[in-house]
Amino acid sequence: MNKLGAGIIGCGAVAEEYIKAFQKDERCEVRALVSRNRANAERYRDKYGMECNVETDANAMLKKDDIDIVVVCTPHNTHTKYVVAAAEAGKHVIIEKPVALTMEDVRKQQEAVKKSNVKTLVSFVLHWNPLLMTIDRLIEQGALGNIFMVEVDYLHRIWMTMQEKWYASREQSGTAILTGGCHAIDALRWFARSDAEEVCAYQAKTENPIEYPGTITVNVKFENGRIGRSTTTFDAQMPYRFNIGVYGTEGTVRNDQLYAPKLFPGQDNFMKIPCVLPDSADVAHHPFQGEISHFIDCIIDDKRPFPDLDDAARTHAICFAADLSAQSGKPVPISEI
Repeated sequence: MNKLGAGIIGCGAVAEEYIKAFQKDERCEVRALVSRNRANAERYRDKYGMECNVETDANAMLKKDDIDIVVVCTPHNTHTKYVVAAAEAGKHVIIEKPVALTMEDVRKQQEAVKKSNVKTLVSFVLHWNPLLMTIDRLIEQGALGNIFMVEVDYLHRIWMTMQEKWYASREQSGTAILTGGCHAIDALRWFARSDAEEVCAYQAKTENPIEYPGTITVNVKFENGRIGRSTTTFDAQMPYRFNIGVYGTEGTVRNDQLYAPKLFPGQDNFMKIPCVLPDSADVAHHPFQGEISHFIDCIIDDKRPFPDLDDAARTHAICFAADLSAQSGKPVPISEI
């Protein structure tokens, strides 16, 4: 088969993980790198020995017939223009999270994708982490019984330096739950197996020099009657943690600890699930290979990727509702987002 060609817009740290993932899948190859700073793209081209085009203008890359997949990993507030342009050019699109900083922009992306009938994948990369995959299968198999509550936390001390200043900017990065906590909200929806109905949230601002409150705690009422809780903090002096709790009438998961007497008769305490945990802020630790291979499978087999832009829009609606609730001090129905 002919290889699928990939183009990457934005050549920061996360772009390197996409490059490595594409190079490990023989069904595709990177054919273009786009960066406002040409030297950043050239550095990756030379480091990985790629014979690819280097561009400073994304439109030049989007006109190329040998580009099938476009990865958008620029600052958050610039995603929409590139996603819309890529969709209009007939390219399949991988979008770094958050996909946008307003629901209006999310909908603009959805409209462009729908008109062009291209496939999308939003980079909630922990869908391919072994622990989360194991929890998903336990839920699917009914091993936990009737699940009534889910908890997922994103605890990552992001205490900004001048070298990281765009992440500290409300205009470019958004809010704490959009910048990083959306990973936790995505997992919350995934494990609750439901869309949200209402959100209530509170936030706190510390001396952390970022422009937005660095801590937000969120309660979610789901349409299927389940409840969820999630905390995002960039402020706590602690190692990175991605806490997970799934509580059911027949079993419970707390991070890598499982109690499921339905599966293990006679079990009288939690047992450890031996697998790779999601507790690392290093993007090189994240399972981009699984994400890329899944997307290529979906393109070749004409299947719907998960999570695609439409699914991610529901996750983002919870994030926007949480920020609105924290600012207003009132619960926010998802129907108002």
